[in-house]
Amino acid sequence: MKNLLKDNNLIYKVPLFSTLFAALVCIPLRVYQYCKLINPTTGFYDDKNLSIPVVYAVLVISVAVCLIFSYVKHKSIKPVSINYSNKGLAAVSLIMALGVAVDTFGILSDYLALFSSSNGSYISVAEYASAQGGTIMLAQVITGALSAVYFIVSGLASFNKVLLPKLKLFTILPVIWCIFRLLFRFRRTISFVNVSDLLLELFAIVFAMTFFLALAQVIADIDANTVFWKLFAYGFPAVMLSLVCFLPRLILIITGSSTQLNPLYTANFCDLTFAVYATYICITAVKTKAAANED
Repeated sequence: MKNLLKDNNLIYKVPLFSTLFAALVCIPLRVYQYCKLINPTTGFYDDKNLSIPVVYAVLVISVAVCLIFSYVKHKSIKPVSINYSNKGLAAVSLIMALGVAVDTFGILSDYLALFSSSNGSYISVAEYASAQGGTIMLAQVITGALSAVYFIVSGLASFNKVLLPKLKLFTILPVIWCIFRLLFRFRRTISFVNVSDLLLELFAIVFAMTFFLALAQVIADIDANTVFWKLFAYGFPAVMLSLVCFLPRLILIITGSSTQLNPLYTANFCDLTFAVYATYICITAVKTKAAANED
């Protein structure tokens, strides 16, 4: 038992298994809720049953497991540089870039649509666009485009040990992108009693933002000893919540039930690509450290 607890790989295995379990439980329940309980017009619950507390309980327990276990194990493993040549890192970086680019293009389309939907009650079209959240949308488009470029460059540069460290300053871009994604969602109507989609998206973005912040500090070697464990503590909850947001909506779209979805809460491809990216980063970081220890 003691040998098992000393296994450094547990810092990602336990949160990973907790994340997978929560996703397997919650995704079918969320599909059921979309079909039976959630009002597609508002995105709120119209009715209530046991599935609602079950989903929230499973998510809360899974997040708690990730946070507590990662913190308990954080002293047993030291940070490892993620600036190394790796085909897998290049692949997931390009996948993440694609997800960010798709999301950014969608926001850009919505932003441009504001200029054709002004009802004439404003002094100018620009004023109307700003009143509808256009400023935040534009900021999200700009930071999203820059983040996509960063992921592309970092993916291609992962084979160049000289170039990759020079990108440290730009690791903060995904954090800023997440901040504007968060701010844009705060403009939406929220019901703290019947809240459904918005709450899950907010927490998914918050955990993704804190994961990217910890990753930026590790890559830039800024207090890496203190924050390394946060990759697992925040990364896996972000993965879980992103999958719980994305996959039920995708299932409804594939099965021809997309009318059950609120237009504001469609399947965001970047949620899926983030789940792939963050999972790979967490698992690879530990395995690279283990290999380094063996050497």
